Amino acid sequence: MDLPAASAPAPALHLVGCFDDPHAGAERELLDLAAALAPLRPVMLWSVLPPHLWYAQRGVRPVQAFSGQFPQGGVLVWGGAHVAPGLWLRYARFERIIVQCNLASWQRLFTLIDVFRDTARREPELVFVSRSLQLTAGLPGRVVPSPMVIQPFLQAGHARGVRSGPLTVGRVSRDTPDKHHPQDPLLYRMLAARGWRVRILGGTCLAAELAGVPGVELLPAGAEDTLDFYRSLDIFFYRTGATVEAYGRVIVEAMASGLPVVAGSDGGYIDIMLPGQTGVLVDSQEAAWDALTGLESDAALRLAMGQAAMHQAEQVHGEAALRAALAAYLS
Repeated sequence: MDLPAASAPAPALHLVGCFDDPHAGAERELLDLAAALAPLRPVMLWSVLPPHLWYAQRGVRPVQAFSGQFPQGGVLVWGGAHVAPGLWLRYARFERIIVQCNLASWQRLFTLIDVFRDTARREPELVFVSRSLQLTAGLPGRVVPSPMVIQPFLQAGHARGVRSGPLTVGRVSRDTPDKHHPQDPLLYRMLAARGWRVRILGGTCLAAELAGVPGVELLPAGAEDTLDFYRSLDIFFYRTGATVEAYGRVIVEAMASGLPVVAGSDGGYIDIMLPGQTGVLVDSQEAAWDALTGLESDAALRLAMGQAAMHQAEQVHGEAALRAALAAYLS
């Protein structure tokens, strides 16, 4: 009797990033993607730089080309154009190469594509984290919203009650100047003078302009658990400076936590925000001031926007949406 032929094992997925900064959105994206893919395929996480201890404890291993420790075979998922390629790619023999396009730095991306063509001898597939980013790049590829695990934030949002105390606005980001709009310090001073509380997680880089200002709290990145931080806010505010957000994971987290969002109008998150429903998009200092103060005396509007934001975040990043997004990596 003929025995059925054994099916070939599913190819492993190798997710490669930098993993030196525990607060970097691109690497957090790879962790969430790995967690979603792990029940479906063998998954390995690699860092081209010595991984931070926080990542090493979560299974991220360093690429050590000279000792033969690097991804080989299967599917390569490259964590962004900021991740530097190495000559080890010549010996890896991948079946597919997928590049996460999560940075608005096109020269780096074009160079990376050429490296994969010439060194790995594979045409890379491009996955953009937002439609607006793909339109800016003008390149073919899939649009897959940044993979995220948002259930803990949704649970916090559903449990959100009426806060007591002064109206509190805040934001989360890496603690670097490029993540902050140059006019933000003045705006925070004006809000604090009005009696608001301003909390910036990842804001010690603004100390020269805001240290000691009553009502303004500058916290190092990671100083508080983000869930607890979102619980302390009434409004989430976000603008950037030199950095243009390809997507903006923190905005999705804030939305899922039931917060109305006031944000600059030039990030990839505009794909999911519904202006006037989940928050307000602004393109000037005056518009930011008007949007924030307009929410000050209208608790009902803040609640309605927060509820709408939760629903929208779940539509885009809930379990059903996540399962659909994984097709880009498994097909």
